[in-house]
Amino acid sequence: MLAYFSLFGWVTSWLPPAWSVQIGIFAGLLVLDIATVVLVSAWSGRNRWAACTLVILSPIGIYATYIHGQLDLLPTALMFGSVFALTRKRWTLAGVLIGLAIAAKFSSGLIPPIVLVFFFVNARYRSGLRPYILGLLPGLLLTLLPVALGGYREMVLETPTTQSIYAYVFALGPGLTIVVLPLVYSTILGYQYWLRRSNTDLLGALIGMMLTAVVLLTPSSPGWYLWSLPLLAVYASRMSSRIRGALVVFWAVAAISLAARASGATSRWQRDSPVNGVFRDAGSFVNSLGTIGPILSTATVLTGVAVILLIFRESGHLYDVYHLSRAPLSVAIAGDSGTGKDTVCAGLASAFGEQTTAFMMGDDYHRYDRSSPLWRVTTHLHPSANDLASLSRDAVRLMQGDKIMTRHYDHARGRFTKRGIVRQGDLAVLNGLHMLSSPQIRAAADLTVFMSMDEPLRRRLKIDRDVRDRGQDLEHVVSAIERRYADVEQFVQPQAKMADIQVHLESVRPLPDERLALDRPIESRLIFDVFDSSFVGELHRTLVSIGNCYVSLTYEYDSEPGRVRLMVHPDSLRESDIALIAKLLIEHPGEVFVNAPEWLGGSRGLIQLVIVLALLERRKGER
Repeated sequence: MLAYFSLFGWVTSWLPPAWSVQIGIFAGLLVLDIATVVLVSAWSGRNRWAACTLVILSPIGIYATYIHGQLDLLPTALMFGSVFALTRKRWTLAGVLIGLAIAAKFSSGLIPPIVLVFFFVNARYRSGLRPYILGLLPGLLLTLLPVALGGYREMVLETPTTQSIYAYVFALGPGLTIVVLPLVYSTILGYQYWLRRSNTDLLGALIGMMLTAVVLLTPSSPGWYLWSLPLLAVYASRMSSRIRGALVVFWAVAAISLAARASGATSRWQRDSPVNGVFRDAGSFVNSLGTIGPILSTATVLTGVAVILLIFRESGHLYDVYHLSRAPLSVAIAGDSGTGKDTVCAGLASAFGEQTTAFMMGDDYHRYDRSSPLWRVTTHLHPSANDLASLSRDAVRLMQGDKIMTRHYDHARGRFTKRGIVRQGDLAVLNGLHMLSSPQIRAAADLTVFMSMDEPLRRRLKIDRDVRDRGQDLEHVVSAIERRYADVEQFVQPQAKMADIQVHLESVRPLPDERLALDRPIESRLIFDVFDSSFVGELHRTLVSIGNCYVSLTYEYDSEPGRVRLMVHPDSLRESDIALIAKLLIEHPGEVFVNAPEWLGGSRGLIQLVIVLALLERRKGER
């Protein structure tokens, strides 16, 4: 901080000594003020005018900086810049700026622990942990290396301001005292840990509320109110006029309280100016009465707490639209073997990110491996051949955000592996032959999907997969298909009526004999039966205008109220078409996608898009 303002002092050193220092400091503060407003404008987007007005006309900002003479605008700008960089996923820059803020103001060190907890508990953001720490290290070293010097400890770590964090306490009895600020700060850290699936916008709001709580829970100087000022202005500008009004009232009450009680306040310009006399007289008068001061302090705390609670409540509505902080997104997919369930799972992982997607496979709950003689009298599709009770229990736990322990069925070897951990993710994908047979799974899942195919196409694709990818004998695969028809009709097909979306893939033209190689690509047609969803109409319009493919939309309200049938020839759809449609139709993508989603083309891409749209719509509406 000294280096920054010394630079401006050097620039104005040609002025008379009585003016050079004051004008230099004023110029430095003005530059910081302008820089902060520019950052606020860049962050706020279409709300920039409201946010910038709140910052520029803030009563506490004017009083603390230009009347009382506080220099906290420097750490404030650095802290705000760091949080802004976090929301833009500029992890290294965020670390560098908060490191410099700590070097300028030791109290800025309250921010990194919250950010580190955020990175630790959010798997999709964890890649930002290392660059953030690397950016933070230079500032920390600059701050901590002089700790060995006694003068530095006395001037930085042992000042009354630093010790003020222990000023407000609860005395519960002899020898039992609770310090308020550390308790509240630990609660905020715990809340950030509890959120788990948070996002950078929620993180910024939490940091702003934390900095405000620090001011309210300590005998803080006026400059401390500046720390949260730009953050609160940005978030309040996106909220209702009632919240913006409450924020202005809080700042005004704080400014009045501090000005009325600060008998030592001085104007930036002259020590003997009339302004200084007014503050000295008012402060002496208020302090002599003994009652007005506590009343003003109480009013400051009450209005501050009200602002924190209002922003806290509204932040959940604005920045947690899909309620990821409560539980992961979840999709349960059922269907016969070879109908594309695994392909759908891979497509969802491409969209949301493999690191943040937790998979649960129904094949892992078969009771027997491939060598068991019991397969001579039963099939994998019969419920008795599967541990459906464990499948249902583990599926619900994974959808609730808990990790599970399960073994894995290795199709290449036909054996089970040792039990391993399936960790929770931001998306839980449940895939299995009987995944919709459990009422508990259907009730817990955000979206249920049933996959089916025309039988000639399914046989063809299943034979290709099992023989080529899984190394099975052709005769064995064909025999297994034939043996399973009865169980498909009895145990698998009835799940279709339980699904929110039925996806059916069929070939437009007849296929050659399944034992012969294909001489041309399969031209396919997709049919989606979607229940109780509003996105289908908009999807139909965008497919017609962007996708350049045949699309038919039918409302099947006579046979099944609430069912919409979408028929598409998807082969001409490119990855760029799917990406553009997703960009147009998905609201608040930053909440669910940390990195740019990898959209697919053709039938795979369309199924991927429809399931994502349906999933987000249902989660947003909290079905």
